[in-house]
Amino acid sequence: MRQYGKILFIDKAHPSFKEKLENIGFECIEIETTYSQLLEKASQYVGYIIRSKFAIDKPLIDASTNLKFIARIGAGVENIDIQYAKEKNIVCLNSPEGNADAVGEFVIGGLLALFRHLLQTDTQVRNGQWLREENRGLELNKKNIGIIGYGNMGKSLAKKLSGFGCKILAYDKYKTNFSDNFVEEVDLKTLQQNAEIVSIHINYMPENHYFINKNILNGFAHNIFLVNTSRGKVLKTEDLVATLSTGKVKGAVLDVLEYENIRLQNQPKEEWNETMIALAKNKNVILSPHIAGQTTESLEKHVDVLIQKIMTLPFVK
Repeated sequence: MRQYGKILFIDKAHPSFKEKLENIGFECIEIETTYSQLLEKASQYVGYIIRSKFAIDKPLIDASTNLKFIARIGAGVENIDIQYAKEKNIVCLNSPEGNADAVGEFVIGGLLALFRHLLQTDTQVRNGQWLREENRGLELNKKNIGIIGYGNMGKSLAKKLSGFGCKILAYDKYKTNFSDNFVEEVDLKTLQQNAEIVSIHINYMPENHYFINKNILNGFAHNIFLVNTSRGKVLKTEDLVATLSTGKVKGAVLDVLEYENIRLQNQPKEEWNETMIALAKNKNVILSPHIAGQTTESLEKHVDVLIQKIMTLPFVK
């Protein structure tokens, strides 16, 4: 079998990933390493497998003189200097296809929990309260839903929502002519005029910083419900809290927060600012710790997606 060199697992992955890479002809190294430790040994590796442990930046790329590819388990690649890697002829791979189903299901689950008051009613019943009329909810059926960003996650959500009888509109500033059996492609203004529920599925990049802000939120014709499972920094939390207080945003499901660090960890509670404190106190908000794509099944799907992409690299024959 031809040998293609060493791959370093910077983050942990499903065990099958190592096995499948070794079957192709790679030597897989699974050791705990820090950024500074890797700098000293970076020239050994032809590939990196990473999630979000640290940044693959210019100095590390310069030290990685034999690197041919970086494989990010998951969708977001903001911790990789993609442009500089391309200049060095290093291929950057990710696997948004791997957790698209998980994210789509999570959005629907979050909306159902919000609409049917599942968190508060669970607490109430455990405390001996049996409040029925007070917890009358809403249905997803026939709601107008706007999806911002129609990539793998947006498509997965649209397909799953189609069974609820919703009218689904999608806006994506990076693509056109994508209307299909599940969504109608529209511009942002049309989406704002019609949507009652909005789900955000755009990548984080500098141009998308605070893309969802008070001007966008207040521009909706209806008072809306908002879901964000993409990246925290595409939504200005301060503006969300303000529109929650006015009722323009009636409720929100947030799996991501703008305060997360590069390792996708939120700030400790003692460091929360007033905005984060207000968000956490709001009963019309459901919060979760960046787990929309985290399922047992998605672990294996990420492996399959990345293996297929690695096998198409020019040096793998």
